[in-house]
Amino acid sequence: MFESHMYIFKTLASALHERGHHTVFLLSEGRDIAPSNHYSLQRYPGIFNSTTSDAFLQSKMRNIFSGRLTAIGLFGILDHYTKNCGLMVGNHALIQGLKKEKFDLLLVDPNDMCGFVIAHLLGVKYAVFSTGLWYPAEVGAPAPLAYVPEFNSLLTDRMNLLQRMKNTGVYLISRLGVSFLVLPKYERIMQKYNLLPEKSMYDLVHGSSLWMLCTDVALESPRPTLPNVVYVGGILTKPASPLPEDLQRWVNGANGHGFVLVSFGAGVKYLSEDIANKLAGALGRLPQKVIWRQGLLDPNQRI
Repeated sequence: MFESHMYIFKTLASALHERGHHTVFLLSEGRDIAPSNHYSLQRYPGIFNSTTSDAFLQSKMRNIFSGRLTAIGLFGILDHYTKNCGLMVGNHALIQGLKKEKFDLLLVDPNDMCGFVIAHLLGVKYAVFSTGLWYPAEVGAPAPLAYVPEFNSLLTDRMNLLQRMKNTGVYLISRLGVSFLVLPKYERIMQKYNLLPEKSMYDLVHGSSLWMLCTDVALESPRPTLPNVVYVGGILTKPASPLPEDLQRWVNGANGHGFVLVSFGAGVKYLSEDIANKLAGALGRLPQKVIWRQGLLDPNQRI
């Protein structure tokens, strides 16, 4: 699970704890997470730990920002997920321990589709909590290609004929990739360990009665949705707190243009120094003052 996803799920765990529920995180050994009385941890020996996952994500993020991430690179990420999934499903002691917990509900992060497999293996009801990008046709939502841009198409909801043709091509390639490359990898894991009753990954993805998307309609392209899809963007927001005195003075000293707050999420730490400096240079040309919290620049730089 990505670090930014952990922020969201820890917030969910705290909310569930306040309502009297017990929450368990299933994480590979070595993944860093702050202890809390709002949740407990169930560890397993996987292929990821704090060091290897950071190095892996740093490599992929640099490829993304440099424009070198190809379809083959994306399937390299998938291979890591499926190998890790096989280690979980094949861990008899882990699965038996999870079954003894008698969970009422499993929350699936669809970024790693192994959650669907684990829910099926445990025979537990499950709901999906997505960070917002994962909302493909496999969910069953209609996506009119004339005005709903496919993920990774780099298009908007306003397309001319050629752009609509491109969007259709990206859509078809995505569907073929999911149907013939992604889902079968998880189905082979279920077949290897003889998970019964037999179900296809397509059925498991459709089996969730609730999809929660951590985004907002104001940030999405207009599109049809489904009754079981709920937009829950903004759950990480908190009541405003007073600024530190030095930062308050800095804000008060902003000129008539005001200031801009820049945030790229947890993935910013995987930016290369070169890209970070280019972003800093671009932000420095704005007429507004800029606040950007990150640790990639020299200590004497305050943007």
